[in-house]
Amino acid sequence: MPLHGRRLLDRLENDPAKGIHDFRRLMKAWRSLLKLSPAALEQDSAQLRADIKRLRQNFGATRDAAVVARTLQELLPGERGRLLEPPPDPMPLPETIVSMQTELDRLAARMEEWSVAGERGGFLLAAFRRSYRKARRAARRDPRRMSLKHLHAWRTRIIDLGYQLSFFQPADPGHYKEQIEAVERLRTHLGAVVDLDLAERQLVETAAIKPLRKVRKKLRRRAGKQRGKAAGMVEPVLDTRPKAVCAHLAEAMVAHAPRRIKLV
Repeated sequence: MPLHGRRLLDRLENDPAKGIHDFRRLMKAWRSLLKLSPAALEQDSAQLRADIKRLRQNFGATRDAAVVARTLQELLPGERGRLLEPPPDPMPLPETIVSMQTELDRLAARMEEWSVAGERGGFLLAAFRRSYRKARRAARRDPRRMSLKHLHAWRTRIIDLGYQLSFFQPADPGHYKEQIEAVERLRTHLGAVVDLDLAERQLVETAAIKPLRKVRKKLRRRAGKQRGKAAGMVEPVLDTRPKAVCAHLAEAMVAHAPRRIKLV
């Protein structure tokens, strides 16, 4: 993952917007998979995840500006230029890219020092069960009435679940394909709610405009629809009990171990 991140940064100037999106998703995937680490590496993993989060945040302002601009364009076509300041140049400075690549090299070197000698893979099941249970517990509240803070935290759990299921997919491709697609749809609905709130807050802070009340009403109406769709996705994604989910995964992993993993 750090090597792939380096390559994405090298090619960033070809399509900055897409490159930033791909890099941010890669960093999210990396952090999600690090949560499958064994207990002996818990402290190291937590520190590494914090460092990866800071790397992703280098592009946070650019991504937020793009989200707000896109949302406004959908709600008020042709009004974006009048309502918002011009978005920042998505292409970071060369020294920023070099600094991020250096940090990726440092994180990769730290991981090379890790060892899971003596582990037989049970830690993967235990960690995944924790991820699934946390996502399931967070969904006990109705997504249509969740506070934004709780919904944002739940979305993080769903992101973790999606990437971890993708990691385990080779153990039973047919079974996990459908579940991964359902998780991705739920993630999309939750992400839309977060993005719509971001757009509303940015407009309130920066745009003293006549149709502001009208725009906010549209934003909140659309967010409500996305919350409703998320509520409808809870059962297909999280209906199965954690014990049953992990029992199936344990059986599948006997025949097909996760790819690119060496427990040495």
